[in-house]
Amino acid sequence: MTENDYTSNTTLADIAAIMIGANSFVITTHGKPDGDALGAVLSLGRALEAIGKTVERWIIPPLPHALRGIVDEGVKLHFHGDEHAPMPTIEPDRVIVVDTGAWSQLDALRSWIEPRREKTIVIDHHLHGDDVGAKLFVDTSAAAVCEVIARLIDELGVEIDRVIAQTLFVGVASDTGWFRFSNTTAATHDLAARLMRAGADHAAIYRVTEQGERPEKLELMKRALQSLQLVAGGSAAVMTLTYEDFQQVGALPEDTERFVDLPQAVAGIETVVLISEPRKGATRMSFRSKPSATAINVNELAQRFGGGGHARAAGAKMDGPIDQVRQAVIEALEAASR
Repeated sequence: MTENDYTSNTTLADIAAIMIGANSFVITTHGKPDGDALGAVLSLGRALEAIGKTVERWIIPPLPHALRGIVDEGVKLHFHGDEHAPMPTIEPDRVIVVDTGAWSQLDALRSWIEPRREKTIVIDHHLHGDDVGAKLFVDTSAAAVCEVIARLIDELGVEIDRVIAQTLFVGVASDTGWFRFSNTTAATHDLAARLMRAGADHAAIYRVTEQGERPEKLELMKRALQSLQLVAGGSAAVMTLTYEDFQQVGALPEDTERFVDLPQAVAGIETVVLISEPRKGATRMSFRSKPSATAINVNELAQRFGGGGHARAAGAKMDGPIDQVRQAVIEALEAASR
């Protein structure tokens, strides 16, 4: 499936009808889920359980430390790779994949999902993906996939209670940088207001998700900023975290969350790339750009490295020495800025 093919072949009303007619579900999302991905899994799972369905929620770790606080008591998350349940043990009527349609982000569960393509439904808001499921609904105008999930829950006829509102709000706030990013729309604010009326406590959510990090994250942040290199005439910033950095401060892969946003506080920096190596030889790249007349489309930039995402936020993964990856990224930034 090419990027141009990555368009909806169904509607939310049709997906709701399929869900109402099914009995059991496995819901999953991309590896290292962010607030939007986890919020979508949790909120849709609760909505389906509200209409009597059996649901297993599967996460490809790591799960960022701060997000563990939004999992409601009594909700069980299944983690791929857990020694007791490395793969789903039930045979669901439907598999639901949210916030991604890219095999590169589902690699850990691909061998289980791929044979179940015909009963897999993908719900996404990204620009491109693969042929993961027979049913695909993608809305690239949505700031967060949780915006789409909220509409789906309405189609299911489920009332958005306080718990659903909390998890949907996490997703919307996370993917908009707490309503700062250019993807934020009037519809985003309308939904946020509705969720607050339903009981979402925005102050408590902020405290848990944005002010509940491990001390090791601060040490890793210092190293990220110390590594900062300006390129492309100062319009782009590249930060690098090596495997040794993670080991020396005791940091986890998920501790890099939000680092890529830090250099954007400087007026002249239009594009930022964070390159990290949480495992030896396995390099991750996070791309961000500010909206402007000369803005770089970081989705296109990330695609050069086998990744993708949005025009203003994207990611990629590569195997190989981190120094070589950094040089390739710098050369790509220089070329894109000309």
